[in-house]
Amino acid sequence: METFLIPMLTGLFGWMLIWLLAKSLFFPTKAIQIGGFSWESNLARLINQFPVELLIPKEADSAASFKAMQPLMEEKLDFFFNHTIKDKLPMMSMFIGDKTVAQLKAVFLEELASIFPQMIGQLTQNATMNMSKSLAVKLSDTIAPIIMKAIKPMQWAAFILGICWGGIMVFLLHSF
Repeated sequence: METFLIPMLTGLFGWMLIWLLAKSLFFPTKAIQIGGFSWESNLARLINQFPVELLIPKEADSAASFKAMQPLMEEKLDFFFNHTIKDKLPMMSMFIGDKTVAQLKAVFLEELASIFPQMIGQLTQNATMNMSKSLAVKLSDTIAPIIMKAIKPMQWAAFILGICWGGIMVFLLHSF
């Protein structure tokens, strides 16, 4: 009985060892507190240490970025003052002429130029926090099945190696 049992148990041990190593990459996606210890997946730990700010371009909050968007903003403000206000506030549109629209547009663009870097900076900060929180979960859901499928040959190799090792142990135990 033990001639068969020891090799099978060592083979199963090898199989489970490879499975546990692969699972430890992805589980748990959120840290679990056990007593004074924190347990977190290796992937989540690596992602939390990764500087996500590197993924967001530095030019996003610069004045050049605002200048690149200025024609679009002028077009939208033009449409707003010439069409939207006339449709929504017809009485006010009687007092607003082309000169007033040009002045209002200049004031709005000036104000947007001062607000834009702060707004984009805050948006970038929020995106960075949200990205680092959800990246581990999304990667885990996407990559885990692929990795688990890819390790099947390694699991079989560990199982066969465990059976061989168990056979050697049985041989050594019975020969001495």
